[in-house]
Parts: sequence; C-alpha cells; structure tokens
Amino acid sequence: MKEERDSNQRKVAIACGGTGGHFFPGVAVAQEVRRRGGQVQVMLFASRKEVDRESAGALPDARIEFLPAVALHRGRRVAFVWGVIRSLALCLRRFLRWKPEIVLVMGGFSGVAPAIAGRLLGARVYLHESNSVPGRANRYLAPLCRGIFVGLPSAKEAFGGRKVVVSGTPVRKEFRQALRPEICRRLGLASGSPILLVMGGSQGARALNDLMAKVAPLLSRRHPDLQIIHLTGKHDHSSLRTLYERLGLRYFLSEFCPNVSELIQLATAVLSRAGAASLAEYAVVRLPALLIPYPHAVDDHQRKNALIFAESGAAEWREESRLQASDAAKVLSRLLYDREARRRMKKALRAWDAENAAARIADDLMKAENSEWKASEAIRGGGGGGGGGGEGKTGSHDAEGSENLCASSGKAALKI
Repeated sequence: MKEERDSNQRKVAIACGGTGGHFFPGVAVAQEVRRRGGQVQVMLFASRKEVDRESAGALPDARIEFLPAVALHRGRRVAFVWGVIRSLALCLRRFLRWKPEIVLVMGGFSGVAPAIAGRLLGARVYLHESNSVPGRANRYLAPLCRGIFVGLPSAKEAFGGRKVVVSGTPVRKEFRQALRPEICRRLGLASGSPILLVMGGSQGARALNDLMAKVAPLLSRRHPDLQIIHLTGKHDHSSLRTLYERLGLRYFLSEFCPNVSELIQLATAVLSRAGAASLAEYAVVRLPALLIPYPHAVDDHQRKNALIFAESGAAEWREESRLQASDAAKVLSRLLYDREARRRMKKALRAWDAENAAARIADDLMKAENSEWKASEAIRGGGGGGGGGGEGKTGSHDAEGSENLCASSGKAALKI
C-alpha cells in the first residue's frame, strides 16, 4: 500500500470490520467523507475474517487494512488479547506514518486497536453504535471518545452523560439509486411477480435455511407465482437449490453477496435476522419484513431491535424457538400479497429512514480540529425515532400498483 506524501490532506480512519453490519455502515460514512473534497483521504480497518475480505472485494478503489483481531468468545480470551496486541502494533505503525486526524469506530472487536492507537497518537476518536443495546467493544471504548453516534434512541441511555447524538445508521448511497432494468433478467427472475428475499446476515443462517425448507412448500402451493432470492451461506446451498427446483419456483441463490443493495431493492418482502444495519436498509427501501432475531446475539440485542421495529408497526417478528412453519408462511403471505398490510408497514418504515445519517456523521467528523463537537440530531420528526424524508427513490417500493420490480433504470456501484 502506497504511503501518501501530501501532509496537507486530512485523513480519516474508519474501523468497521467483523460483520457486514459493521462494515457497510462504515463504507457509507466513507462515501460521504470522500464527497467533502479531494483533500480528504479515508482508510478502512477491518478484520481478516472471510466476510470482511469478501465484502472488500466489492470495493476495488478503497484503502483497506486487515487486522489480525479476533472476537471475544468463550474460551478464546487469550486469542482475543493477542489479537488486540498484534492489531495495536500494526495500527501504531500505520498511524505513525499516515497520521490520521480522525478515527471512527463502527463497533465490534476490530475497532479496539484503531481506537486505542488513535487516542495514543492524538487523533480525535468517535464511535457509532447501530444496535439498540451497545456492544461490549463500544461500551469499553466510550471513555476514549470525543463523541458518540447511535442508530436507535434506546442506545443513548447506555452511554450515560457522554456526548451522544441519535444519528441513525448510515446506509450506502446505492440503496437510494434506481435499479438497472436488466437486473431481474440477469438473476433469472420475472419482472412483476412478488419476490421473497431470505437472508440471515452477510453469511447466511442455518436456522432460516431450515425454516425455508418447511415454509417454501406451503408458500408455493398458495402462491405459484412467488419468486425467491436466498442468501444461503455455504452449508445449505445445494439442498435449497434442489428444493426450489422440485417446487418449480423461480429463484436466485447465492452463498454470499457483497452488493446486497440490488437484492433488497428487488424484494417484495424479506425473511431476515434483526441486525440494526439490515433494518436501516429495509427502512430506506420500505421493505416489509418478518424478523427472526438471532437468539445468541450479545445482550439479546437483535431481539430488542426487532421489538422496537415491531412495536412501531415497521416489521413483524417471531422468536426462533417458538416459530412454526405454518405461522411463518401465513405472515410472509400477508407481507407479500396483502396490499393494505404492506401499505401500513411501509408507512411505519418511513419513520425509521434516517435519510441523512451518513452525511451528518461526516459533517461532524470534518469539523475543524480544535472545535467543540456539536452534533445535531439526524433523526427528524416523531414516529418512533426515524428520520423520515420523502419516499425512497428505489422505484419498486414507492407505489403499490403493479409493482414492476425492474421498471426503473439507474446505476449502482460500490465505490468510495
């Protein structure tokens, strides 16, 4: 990686690795920071996990440093500490040469070393927490930070009296761009017929795959025109392909998709986990969802995310352990085909669209070095905490009508 020679350029380090839910909001902020002018450089810091490397493959123009950090799981405390030490040494070497003025941590274990290195070397350190309950890394790093951004109002109290602003969760600009008309054809799908998206996070989810194996036959008998987009992960890809072939459904399967914005925009409804970054993306495109929170998430934060959306009418949710296939099929059928139910849910989702989250975070990061941090609330209006601007610009979700899923034109690209 080439070292930059222009010391007059402002430099921003964004630590955003570990999961797609950390990585892509960081990319959204990076896109906005870069829009501030040519005198700004951005470097992303991610983990060496496969999900980070695959996500980075969609960003050919980005500067990305992969850190040897590992998550703090039971029985891996020594590995976690050793990963932090090695990552801290790498960050200190990088920062001594590159000299970032600002370090933004998007949560997760890969942000620990960049935050500590930034603080030691005099950078201004900020963090962003997307979930309703702050993760361990963000709770521990909060005292090092000049300011804190949160995606959901419920997370604000966890940081006590520190400077906290409810910014919303940044969403990449690709979600607000019109779809290219050839996407349906490229995926082997038909325009005009409903599409169910199934995604258990950036790497799939075995429980959702098992659920779909039971739900798909029920839905196919009731709705033979249904189409499915399914991000399977690696383990169940072949068996699900066989199932959908046997049922005679149109489908598109992928083990992993870094540019998921196109799939979310195409979908009519989604069966999903309840990560905060995904919920923010669904709000942008007004995508009705049945949420199945990951039951082992730290502090049960996915369940709390799902509850917040469901209580506002912006989603349906069920507990994984109690969910029956017949119930899931009934809910999904309503979200796919009941026009009035879809209208109500889209209206509720609008309130959660923090339209300017990335821009407002970027604006606050780029304030003069010695100025006080005076972030303003990014979420506007009441309605449960969303920042509702106008309707999204995705084409397929703004009007009920025939919902021609591929009628709009445009261009999407992952570039920062």
